[in-house]
Amino acid sequence: MSKEKLFKERAARVTKAFKHEIPDRVPIAMMIETWAGHYSGYDIVDSGYDYPKLRESFLKVAEDFEEIDAMPPAFGVRPGNIYAATQSREYSYYGEDGKPYASLQHLEAGNVMTTDEYPEFIADPFKFIVEKQIPRRYAAFDKPELEKNLAFTQFALLYKTYIQEAIVKLGEQLAVEKGMPSLFKGSTEMPMDVFMDYFRGFKGIIIDIKKRKENVIAACEALFPLMLKKAIHNVESGIFPGIFIPLHIPTYLRPKDFETFYWPTFKKMIDCIVEKDCTPVLFMEGNWEPYYDFINDLPKKKVVGMVESGDFKKMKAAIGDTICIMGGMPVDVINHSTRDEAVKYAEELIDFMAPNGGYIFALDKVLLSPNDANPENLKAVLQTVAKYGEYK
Repeated sequence: MSKEKLFKERAARVTKAFKHEIPDRVPIAMMIETWAGHYSGYDIVDSGYDYPKLRESFLKVAEDFEEIDAMPPAFGVRPGNIYAATQSREYSYYGEDGKPYASLQHLEAGNVMTTDEYPEFIADPFKFIVEKQIPRRYAAFDKPELEKNLAFTQFALLYKTYIQEAIVKLGEQLAVEKGMPSLFKGSTEMPMDVFMDYFRGFKGIIIDIKKRKENVIAACEALFPLMLKKAIHNVESGIFPGIFIPLHIPTYLRPKDFETFYWPTFKKMIDCIVEKDCTPVLFMEGNWEPYYDFINDLPKKKVVGMVESGDFKKMKAAIGDTICIMGGMPVDVINHSTRDEAVKYAEELIDFMAPNGGYIFALDKVLLSPNDANPENLKAVLQTVAKYGEYK
């Protein structure tokens, strides 16, 4: 089969699953980041600084695990030279011993924005980000004007190279050389997740929802237009590839707090993306069972949920008619079971998830560190799913 035909076949398979139609077999998607580099013998510094090595590692995964129908772009492999040049306080490649971590560490935002700065942020989020948040997270931008302008110029040049060499070129190679479509064509975050991740930190936002309710609600509303623009700017309409949206804080909130603080901008974001005829792909971290009623209020058969944990039988019955469910195969089973046990688990998962469509087989975690997936068991499971998951 030609790579062009293989690409179209894979894209059609995933598209049908997104739309709750019945494809020829259950599609397989793989969420990988720095694990691809480890699988090819590279550490996170190799992958983050050397874009040919990054591309080589993703191409090797696509070649060795040919059962996969779609993989994400390499946005999860962060560009080390950019963070070094901007003197990032946001990401860390190295431990205290000077050796690279197994996966990139995202440092807690802490008190990047103080509580008395809420009115300033709400009045003009973009101005606050440029003038205060970025300099506080990237020391190169917290300099006198000339040095700061030079840092922005260097950042722009490095970022352009990153996009061209690590994202665009890799996507083209995967498509042409391996017949592998990208799972995503854009990404964004929900306003409250952004506020936690980059401004107030986890502790700060949890305190704020108790003591500064109106401020948090207003801040999320003020940030919404920027995050919507990030989702759909320069993105063509079309069901597949999707728009990736990681959901970080929801499962730490009580349902009533979720409804008050998170749901309004969450629902609005989903509706706006769907109106553009694009598919939101939600990375549903944690156990979402307490929030199934909210999920069922989303546009029917227009959203994909990459689910991290939960009772998948109950999930299929509760929200399977609303969203396309992606996930279900625990990496713990891949890593700590025999080959036969892992294969049996995958078959049983397909038995109750595949009927009536709306299901994509995937692991329950993003692969990051060297030991996140046993390659031999993973290969056996994917080979089984490709055959056992046929719709007859």
